[in-house]
Amino acid sequence: MIDILLSSLKLSVKITLLIFGLMIIIELLVLRYKDKVIKTIKYNKISKYIVPSFFGIIPGCIGTFAMDSLYMAGLLGFGGITAVMIATSGDEAFLLISMVAAGEIPLLTVVYLTVILFAMGIIGGKLADLFIKKYKIKFCEKCGIINHGDKEFKFKHFIKEHIYKHIIKKHIWQVFIWLFAAIFIIGLIQANIGQEITFSGANLFYVLIIASLIGILPISGPNVFFIVMFSKGMIPFSVLLANSIIQDGHGLLPIMGFSMKDTIKIKSFNFVFGFIVGLILLLAGF
Repeated sequence: MIDILLSSLKLSVKITLLIFGLMIIIELLVLRYKDKVIKTIKYNKISKYIVPSFFGIIPGCIGTFAMDSLYMAGLLGFGGITAVMIATSGDEAFLLISMVAAGEIPLLTVVYLTVILFAMGIIGGKLADLFIKKYKIKFCEKCGIINHGDKEFKFKHFIKEHIYKHIIKKHIWQVFIWLFAAIFIIGLIQANIGQEITFSGANLFYVLIIASLIGILPISGPNVFFIVMFSKGMIPFSVLLANSIIQDGHGLLPIMGFSMKDTIKIKSFNFVFGFIVGLILLLAGF
């Protein structure tokens, strides 16, 4: 047990440090180019699903938060916000990239997952708009966009507001705790039951349901278990994809504070969409 504890701790620290570095880089890039994206969405209707889906596949929550602000300001429609929530994997995207660097998951698998999530975001966003148009569902009241203006790129401000208050206080410690818990618990299970643990048949269907239900939670942590399980060969790609489509990390939290009704509509659509996609792939043997 001590060996499992130490190996789990070592791997968790290694991956968490990689995630921390990636978070800082992504935070800078999104802040730098967000204004250009706002103009693109506002004046180019073709981009109303493509751009949100692209921001969704950006690791972490800052890309999603940028789209949240557009939605609350009335610059992004229901299909657009649905697209970003489908495409995003929140902090789990950092985890996937870091596990590739650590040799735990093949690079091609993460590339496939990212491309599929991007495509599913576009498709799901379009379907969401068609759905609300057909049933005349109301959504989104305008709200102001809050940002730090010219202070964003001042060194002290970035360190305090983005690295410390955002990345360190809100994300990185939670990433480490959930990652360590997942690796340690699954390591214990494998040590006591056997190295080759996989789900099959009817059991996989129930795992798909559980992964989909966990994806509803507006947090990143619990979803880490499915990434670790996938890396160990315990669950198939279809289950990981369904969870990735439905979950949105912390991305939906601003919308929850803005409109709980909109939150329920977005999450309900994403759950049905993600579960159906996952079930189709599961039945197809993926």
